[in-house]
Amino acid sequence: MQLPCEPRITIRSCLLPPRRFFSIEGGLMLRPRAFDFYSFAIYIHPITEVLPGTAFKGNPEAINIFTNAEAMTILFYMDEFCKKYLPSSVTYATRLYQFISRGFPTSWARGAQPDIVRDADMKVIREIVKTFETLLQDELSKLPIFCCDDDKIGNHSDDKLLKGGSNGYPQKTKAHLTPLCLSEIDEAGRCLVFERSTAAGFHMLRSVEIAIRQYLLAATGGTLPPLNRQNWGEYLKLLKDNGASRDVTDHLHNIKDNYRNPLMHPEDTLEMPEAVSLFGVAQSMNEMLIADMKKRGFIK
Repeated sequence: MQLPCEPRITIRSCLLPPRRFFSIEGGLMLRPRAFDFYSFAIYIHPITEVLPGTAFKGNPEAINIFTNAEAMTILFYMDEFCKKYLPSSVTYATRLYQFISRGFPTSWARGAQPDIVRDADMKVIREIVKTFETLLQDELSKLPIFCCDDDKIGNHSDDKLLKGGSNGYPQKTKAHLTPLCLSEIDEAGRCLVFERSTAAGFHMLRSVEIAIRQYLLAATGGTLPPLNRQNWGEYLKLLKDNGASRDVTDHLHNIKDNYRNPLMHPEDTLEMPEAVSLFGVAQSMNEMLIADMKKRGFIK
């Protein structure tokens, strides 16, 4: 009997290692691999189109369709993120696998296959797949998936910011910034991606303050102002007293007056263009601090 559809892949290709349906961005975020779900459907849906009475014996195409469906359901229900985010779909993918693996020994290594595709079996398969597709559509529609618009973060790409905004720093600077400072820069970048502009500003200013303190600790031999006097005005005075370059103190004074002080007032917020600008200004400041520390021999 003629099959209603062509085989999609060979039996051998089903032995490829499992792929995740979700990828991890920067160790923090999951990104659904949308095309993988499409590919999954290509291998699953044809099983519902096989006609009852289709012979298995001497019919590798029929074996192929059931083998493909069996293999792909394994990939789906064993995916840890599918289990977490698509639990109902995983339940029905598991049922489909169990039904195929028990009723249709599709692998050549398992011995004799049933002579024909039985009508009762096809009714069960179609019902399972129909329910699976309905549940998958519902669960995918409820996933918190959003598109981030690159146009709103200037020349910075979403992918790079999600993986870490500090990766955009020159290595000669990044190598000398503290882990805490780098963490603040990375967090600022992620805030930009999600349009949390004021939060991005806070994190970037924190990164600058950490770099300032790093400079002062090196310049003074480990001395900082008392806690009640640890503010940017005091930092500026100490930088000048300890020989920081004019470029460093002038740039820092600009950030203090035009970004840091206004942002400390609850009624003030940053718009996205301002946050993107501050991201660049703060990077310039951090680079200048490290460069001046190198010039003065505080770091190598």
